Amino acid sequence: MYAEYSRNLTTLMNSKQALNESIFKAYDIRGVFPDEINEDAAYRIGLGFARSGLLTSGKTLIVGRDMRESSDALFDAFASGANAGGLDIIDIGLCTTPMLYYAVNVLNSAGGAMITASHNPGQYNGFKLVREKAIPIGGDTGLARVKQEALLAARTGGTTDGGTIRQESILERYAAFFAQRFSVDLKNPVIIDAGNGTAGAVLPRILQDQQIAYRPLFFEPNGQFPNHEANPLKEENLHHLREAMKAEPGSIGCAFDGDADRVCFLDEAGHVVRGDLLVALLAPRFLSERPGGKILYDLRSSRIVPEAILKAGGQPIKTRVGHAFIKHVMREQRALFGGELSYHFYFSEFFNCESGILAMLEVLNIIAESGRSLSELIDPLRKYSHSGEINFRVTSVKDASRAVEKSFGDGRISHLDGLSVEYDDWWFNMRPSNTEPLLRLNLEARTPDEARGHLTKIEGLVAPYLEVVPH
Repeated sequence: MYAEYSRNLTTLMNSKQALNESIFKAYDIRGVFPDEINEDAAYRIGLGFARSGLLTSGKTLIVGRDMRESSDALFDAFASGANAGGLDIIDIGLCTTPMLYYAVNVLNSAGGAMITASHNPGQYNGFKLVREKAIPIGGDTGLARVKQEALLAARTGGTTDGGTIRQESILERYAAFFAQRFSVDLKNPVIIDAGNGTAGAVLPRILQDQQIAYRPLFFEPNGQFPNHEANPLKEENLHHLREAMKAEPGSIGCAFDGDADRVCFLDEAGHVVRGDLLVALLAPRFLSERPGGKILYDLRSSRIVPEAILKAGGQPIKTRVGHAFIKHVMREQRALFGGELSYHFYFSEFFNCESGILAMLEVLNIIAESGRSLSELIDPLRKYSHSGEINFRVTSVKDASRAVEKSFGDGRISHLDGLSVEYDDWWFNMRPSNTEPLLRLNLEARTPDEARGHLTKIEGLVAPYLEVVPH
């Protein structure tokens, strides 16, 4: 669906409105609409992307969007800017972010742009940009060039070079991708919370090819998120799913974020299954097909993850946090599979990209084939006591980190991503947020009491640097 772009193109090209540079983040472009990101910014981003020199394999760009109320307007503006820079647009309409990655690959385009703010509340929106083969564009891999060109566009404008826009639906091809890989016959009931995000727009078509008795929860896409935020990392957003599971004893719960690149699981008791434990569960499945293969896990993950990979005959590789880094290592190491604590799961068979739906089907297939419950599969992996992610809002990330590191100088120290300290019986990682003055701590020990003791010591070291938030 196209809405005629309502603003005069000449006015846009000559606009003196300042571009809010804060919308350019480490991994994507994101901000509040229309105060921080708007049609004017979207036009410049489209033109800047076209002029960035990042699209080296052609001039066709795939563009998709989520269900947010501002997404259509941002599409129109972005497409106009990209056209002005000489790019042809294939509009695949409402889709998930993994669906955009799929389209970039199967349609052999020069790149793609997904209009989404992922798990953020409805007033946010933004862009995830990729090159050919859905290779991500982040702060260190080209996004700074897009930003520079977008800022320049505010002064010099663009010239219309005859770029085109056409629509193409890929849902049937996308569904066929899953149908060719899975034939899940699952007796357990499954409750799926799409959170009014884009998962609800595509799951009915994909699941009609599987023998899965599922109950849909909030499948109607709605950019206002009337029921809860589409962010399964927040415990409060799982309340509706848990309540629905109580009505169907023995059911499995799945919750997607807004653009469906992440999926969270609840076992039949309603307990959250951490993302790293799902990596440990899934790794043997890939290694059974390709013995000796490489499996990636982020450095916040439990020690059970490399232990499970080694036990299955694989090669565990620890990585930094973040999809851009992990996808790079996936390609470089030719890894089979990778995953993060934050429920991002990466598949070599899916162009080294993440897919929440693919991860969901893999887990449900393991449950179906094993004849065991999810808790029976996961409980043996809960060997250690993991803190989960704890955030500290501090006045100085650098000073707080330095104080902590100084106190643990007898440990094995790494700066792969923030500060990691390992001992034989426990470890922790403390890394700065990319967007806020936060330190994010993950800690693991042999027992809950030991974990609490180590956490108390770190809290005491960070205390002098905590920011006092006024009430």
